[in-house]
Amino acid sequence: MKAKSLLFGFVTGTIVAGAAVILTTPASGKEVRGKISAGKEEISLSIQELKARIMDIKNETVNASKVSKESIKAFIADVKLLIQGWKEDIEPHKEELTKGIQEIESSIQELEETAGAPAK
Repeated sequence: MKAKSLLFGFVTGTIVAGAAVILTTPASGKEVRGKISAGKEEISLSIQELKARIMDIKNETVNASKVSKESIKAFIADVKLLIQGWKEDIEPHKEELTKGIQEIESSIQELEETAGAPAK
């Protein structure tokens, strides 16, 4: 949508500027027609060049989008593999870790009880 607005603004500005120049130029009809013809060709070439640039930008954007999607998919697949590997590595030690955590929790509870007990 922005490309269309840009193209429309460019064409409109060129036409208005051309009309202003033609109307304010003290020249004969033949000279004016020659200038209009030259201006028309110049505008046509400018529009063609602008269209080509817009198509290049569009194609580059599409290609970048495809590469980004593929990169994200590959990254997600790698992360899933790493998580799966981590789960497999930790599974044999899971029970030991749980016991260790319970021991730490009970030690903390004992410390809290001891710290909360009145001094003798």
